[in-house]
Amino acid sequence: MGPVELTRPYYHCAHCARGQYPADAELGVAGLEASPGVRRMEAVVGSEMPFATGCEPMKLLAGLEIPAKAIERAAEAIGADIAQRDQREIGLAKQLVLPVVSKKRIPEMYVLMDGVQVPVVVAETEGRTGRIEGQRARTRECKLGCVFTQTMVDHEGWPIRDPDSTTYVGAIETAEQFGFRIYTEAWRRGWEWAALKVILGDGAVWIWNVAGLHFPAAI
Repeated sequence: MGPVELTRPYYHCAHCARGQYPADAELGVAGLEASPGVRRMEAVVGSEMPFATGCEPMKLLAGLEIPAKAIERAAEAIGADIAQRDQREIGLAKQLVLPVVSKKRIPEMYVLMDGVQVPVVVAETEGRTGRIEGQRARTRECKLGCVFTQTMVDHEGWPIRDPDSTTYVGAIETAEQFGFRIYTEAWRRGWEWAALKVILGDGAVWIWNVAGLHFPAAI
């Protein structure tokens, strides 16, 4: 861990007058200031706490003096890559080009949906009405979902969620868009092969609209 000095060959093209370091591309550092491993660490730190606060854990755990702006750039870049991958998968799901999931024994699978208000900057609320009449909007609803399985009960007969069986999705988007997102994740997890399918949610109308459209056979 810590700063690394990298010495590598430099090549200059006599025709286009451009230079390049081929090793940079192989190492994943072309035009960047940190290695892939450090960028992953920055993204994890940036997703868990404010960017400025993340500087101290990077210094303590990796021995790196990293400015908050670097953590922000890494977190947003990796987040954008994840979002693009998700959109590709959702686009295929909309066309019913779904991943092939090998048959598996899944006694019970659950899909849970909810929404939570998250504070956002003023630009993100432009043109939106607030939750309190007469006041401007200060939050946006982030729609969240998780998929998990349950095969055991405790000594009192209460269901126990299977360890490490939960996967999550979430986005600030319309219920229609989120419906495809959670449906894609449930299908990827093997929804088709679940013997018992259950949807969990509160009284929000959008949740049951999504359930009726994408999970009509579920309890």
